[in-house]
Amino acid sequence: MPGAPRPTEQKRPPSSSALAKSTVTYASNVAKHEFVWEVQGLSWLEQQLTQEGRECTNSNIFQVDPTDGYSTYMLVFSPRGGSLEHEADDDYQVFDSIPRGTLALIRRADDYGTNLCYRFFVRDASLEFQPLGEATRVAVPAREGYEPACFVGGPDLHSDSKGLFGLSFDELLGSEWVKDDSICFKVCIEEAVMKEHPSGGQIRVGKTDVVYEHKPPSVEVPPPTLQADFLSLLTEGRHSDVTIEAAYGEAAPVAFSAHTIILSQRSDVFAAAFSHEMRESSTRTLTVTDVPPPALKALLHFLYTDDFDEVQKVLREEGSSEASSSSSGAAASGGASSGAAEQSIAQLQAVLAAAHKYGVLRLLRWAEGQLCDKLSCEMACSLLSLAHVYGATELERNCLAFMKANMANVVKRADFAALAPEALVKFNMHCAGVDPAEEEPGRKRKRDDE
Repeated sequence: MPGAPRPTEQKRPPSSSALAKSTVTYASNVAKHEFVWEVQGLSWLEQQLTQEGRECTNSNIFQVDPTDGYSTYMLVFSPRGGSLEHEADDDYQVFDSIPRGTLALIRRADDYGTNLCYRFFVRDASLEFQPLGEATRVAVPAREGYEPACFVGGPDLHSDSKGLFGLSFDELLGSEWVKDDSICFKVCIEEAVMKEHPSGGQIRVGKTDVVYEHKPPSVEVPPPTLQADFLSLLTEGRHSDVTIEAAYGEAAPVAFSAHTIILSQRSDVFAAAFSHEMRESSTRTLTVTDVPPPALKALLHFLYTDDFDEVQKVLREEGSSEASSSSSGAAASGGASSGAAEQSIAQLQAVLAAAHKYGVLRLLRWAEGQLCDKLSCEMACSLLSLAHVYGATELERNCLAFMKANMANVVKRADFAALAPEALVKFNMHCAGVDPAEEEPGRKRKRDDE
């Protein structure tokens, strides 16, 4: 209907969501400001005001809310609690009735309403501000239909007894509130400005926020199976077109049914072998003689899954089967734990060699990192030789650092004396504080160029 306030719009919940919480706040547009005003030559104020033909003095105009041009104020001080009329600005001297008091806050006249909280303070002899009365919170309604008036607030406006802290002006001049013939006031203001004209209908100052609880979709998405599907191609031999045979040592060969397209994509060495060595082969079998079956199996599992957990799973299973077959002898000799550790290192060495042979860099670096964690006086020399052969730079650095830190125990071992001359040179360089990797011919040329 014409003139009736429009209902506030309700935010509709998004689909698949439910209302969880609704909050209304009345402090969303509050501006805060502190203003300090000092009156000097206080003992001359009364006489000077008489010359000016008025009963009060006023401060400069100050603003509280920088976004609202009407949110401007001034302070006035009348020494004898007289009229608070002044000549500073027309917008600050329109009153419903002439206010009378000692200290007051005047807000510019406007058609909009506002909500205020203000409190006065006076500075004492120790230069600390002390409160003058309690904080006052007031709602100033909007004016409509006739000329609006200024808002005026002060501690003694509505009291018959005028004066700061109940003191007359003569008593005030001799009190702790006046220092060097000066008095200093402070007012703290909080303002929630009304920014809607009353002609626009009902004014609503509360701000509503709504939180919706998202409902998870009812459709359950199955977990990924790509890795398991690829691995099953290898373990079950489905659609295989090549056999990888591990003929290592005197043990019976172990065959794996694989797929040339997967191995060629994952390893350039396998791709070259399938292109050249097997071109004329009628059996479609690639025989590998220099990689133990467990290491070859771990390599294939990694090529199909790109998962180091699968590599560790293969090594554990193969290691446990080998351990069970020789458990009686190990138990009789009392070396079961040390044998398991040596077996784990041997497996990792074989995996590193296989990864190097077939150019699988990620697996090579993983095996290198695993071996760095298994350094001991018994294994340092053999691992240094291994790192030198396969270009495992980080393993080489770790071996050299370990051997230097445990030199007294390492140099006594027969495998230290059996180290290749190149490995001994690197050890001596490391002990002398030179990084052997930085002195390799290719690296040195690059460094010189830089």
